[in-house]
Amino acid sequence: MNFQQNNLKSATSPYLKQHENNPVWWQSWSDEVLIHAKKVNKPLLISIGYSACHWCHVMEHQSFENKEVAKVMNDNFVCIKIDREERPDLDALYMNVSQLIHQSGGWPLNVFALPDGRPFYGGTYFPKAQWIELLENINHLYHHNQAKTMEYVNSIADGLNKMETIELKSSSTFSTNKIDETFEFWQQQFDDEWGGFNRAPKFMLPNAWETILRYGTQTKNENCLIQTKITLDRMPFGGIYDQLKGGFSRYSVDPYWKVPHFEKMLYDNGQLLSLYSNAYKVFGEEEYKTVVEETINWLKDEMLSPESVFYAAIDADSEGEEGKYYVWKSDELKTILKNDFDLFQQYYNVNEFGEWEHGNNILMRLTDDEDFANQQNISYEALQAKVSEWKNLLNPIRVQRIKPHRDKKVLTSWNALTIKGLCDAFITFENDEYLDLAKNATNFILENQWNGEVLFRNYKDNQTTIPGFLDDYTLIIEALIKLYETTSEINYLETAQTFTEETFNQFYNQKNKMFAYKSHYDTPLVNETFEIYDNVISSSNSVMANNLFKLGKILNQEKYIEQAKQMLTNIEEKIHDYPTGFANWIQLYLNFAYSFKEIVIVGENALKFSKQIQQCYVPNAIFVASKTENLEITQNRFIKNKTSIHICENYTCQLPVYSVKEAYKNI
Repeated sequence: MNFQQNNLKSATSPYLKQHENNPVWWQSWSDEVLIHAKKVNKPLLISIGYSACHWCHVMEHQSFENKEVAKVMNDNFVCIKIDREERPDLDALYMNVSQLIHQSGGWPLNVFALPDGRPFYGGTYFPKAQWIELLENINHLYHHNQAKTMEYVNSIADGLNKMETIELKSSSTFSTNKIDETFEFWQQQFDDEWGGFNRAPKFMLPNAWETILRYGTQTKNENCLIQTKITLDRMPFGGIYDQLKGGFSRYSVDPYWKVPHFEKMLYDNGQLLSLYSNAYKVFGEEEYKTVVEETINWLKDEMLSPESVFYAAIDADSEGEEGKYYVWKSDELKTILKNDFDLFQQYYNVNEFGEWEHGNNILMRLTDDEDFANQQNISYEALQAKVSEWKNLLNPIRVQRIKPHRDKKVLTSWNALTIKGLCDAFITFENDEYLDLAKNATNFILENQWNGEVLFRNYKDNQTTIPGFLDDYTLIIEALIKLYETTSEINYLETAQTFTEETFNQFYNQKNKMFAYKSHYDTPLVNETFEIYDNVISSSNSVMANNLFKLGKILNQEKYIEQAKQMLTNIEEKIHDYPTGFANWIQLYLNFAYSFKEIVIVGENALKFSKQIQQCYVPNAIFVASKTENLEITQNRFIKNKTSIHICENYTCQLPVYSVKEAYKNI
């Protein structure tokens, strides 16, 4: 391989291919590149980003496309480009370096390391002049002060080891009092007016609101229910939601959900399908149904591949400007809408509040349709017709604009989140198409990204190149459990168990009884990493622990439940000071602290009854429906010519009932 050139033309990642014409001699991450770096004795310059990242594009334009900057980089470093979505293991390692040095992180992430990959400095975005100065300083440090360089290497390695140390804890009691206190503390962080948490930028964090919704429902905590509803009402009113087409952007830069970071990520929208579907069961808001319908329609139109699996992301930028595809100027809208402009202007706040920059307006709402119709003295039905008319008018015009770049790689973990979301939407709204979409995506992954031994993370251009990480395994297990509960098809449960055993085989750490993020077959660069903090996606260990609890209940495998309990015990003391970072762990805590039910339905109408019961919001239960006694949990429960519903807790059951109406009384 010729390392004195840009070698990204052979990459499959759309993000890497965006940089294939840079004058920088970019390389993909590989052992061959590290061997070359050692041979020429140059430090690594590792630049990490993703295709929809706005500031990644800015730094590329300012520095990586500049021949002067590229010469400094090429002369002094072996330059490596990494797509964080393909290699979250490397991203997590090097992001921790930035966190250690600066107490902050983000993308683009730029890290300097020894030729073997051990880091000694890192940061995020650097303007051109600052970047050149940093390059020269790092080069001088590496070649003229080896002792200081190694001091930094060892100091960072120590810090990384401390960050990743998880001690094996002795068993503890998960008390309702302690988790109640946690929620009292958590509620102090709510934004009572605009929803979400009282900070900016504001992320949607669907896993947090799933947990708060569950707790509010299960304990009848009115404040948690009210705050969840405020949040779920406000988010689709804001610019963070695409008012014309559906689908959510990644986050808003302000507290009002107004100005989004316009990139649209599959993982956000997949999780929000689950959240809004479940919230509809509790609140019955038609707006939530609309959000789900529009988001799924957007997924079908913009994110669904010809193979019926979902793409990763859509960029924030088009024509070099963030949000250009989505915003509107007043004069443009006046010309298009004519006499309707005044009503449209008030509905979507095309005014000082909705104005963004350069005379552009972000369409957003401040009230629901019923209230707005009353304010305007028109009927609700007339307003609905107008809104539909506006969307039908503006969408064909918008689609003529230059579209943002779409990242067409397929990621197993993000598809799994979407599969689960589609199942939740199917259960709530009984639209068969939603289940078909979920099944088709699942079939594709099992046929193309699983070879019977390795689950691959990515798929692009008929290639799977990266073995899966812990989140790929745990999230597909979670999706398969949901598919089993939704369809009662035993093959989904069997495949979930196969992946579970493979996860133990590849990722389990006997010392701390947690799961490493990378397979044991892959040698760590610095240390073994354990993902425990929930972020915009739940941590892979928290997902695995919840999976083990549910599979333990369904399969009557006490060892799985004990393993889940040990994992929760290991991190339990961290939960109470930082609930947002452990939102999905709290779901597991609630399983142990409060009642959790096994709902077992056996007989000819088992699936029908199961679907009907799941129309009700029952987050503290697993559902097993079968026409026969095909699992241990269904044994001795078949009654000829009847469908029996058994509501149990810790395998102690009430007397069976024979109608959904009776079952509701006991749930």
